[in-house]
Amino acid sequence: MADNSHKINLIIITPKKTFYEGMVSSATLPTIDGEFGVMSGHTPFVAALFPGTCTIRVDEEIKHCVISEGYAEINQRAIIVVCNTAEWPEEIKVGQIFESYRDSMAELDKQAHEGGSQVYAEDVKRMADRALARMRFIERYGTEVQKTRLAQLKEKGL
Repeated sequence: MADNSHKINLIIITPKKTFYEGMVSSATLPTIDGEFGVMSGHTPFVAALFPGTCTIRVDEEIKHCVISEGYAEINQRAIIVVCNTAEWPEEIKVGQIFESYRDSMAELDKQAHEGGSQVYAEDVKRMADRALARMRFIERYGTEVQKTRLAQLKEKGL
């Protein structure tokens, strides 16, 4: 039986499902103030999350996923992450994230020139932030096929 005395329960929840649940040695989360590492016995607090890479360590194994904006509630025994999306590298469709980023940038440009709702502009900015985080994630942790595809798309028109 595994020794869980130095582990903390990590739960990542999206609106669609419980993305991950398990005892981990540590987790690193992308917060609005930068990356934040958490281990068992951490001081309780709540953090606002920014789209980026979540690193999960279980003993010697390291996994990476990309999460969107949300929040994390941390106490001495658990890390509860509530975010809009969470994905493993193999689940990401490079063409879709590239199009999402391109479309959001075009919409922000249109908003800047024509004016419009500040609330809508903030939503579009969040969409761009999510797409950009996913592209950076693929550049670091994606498959060679994903990395090549992203480089080709960027070359054609990012």
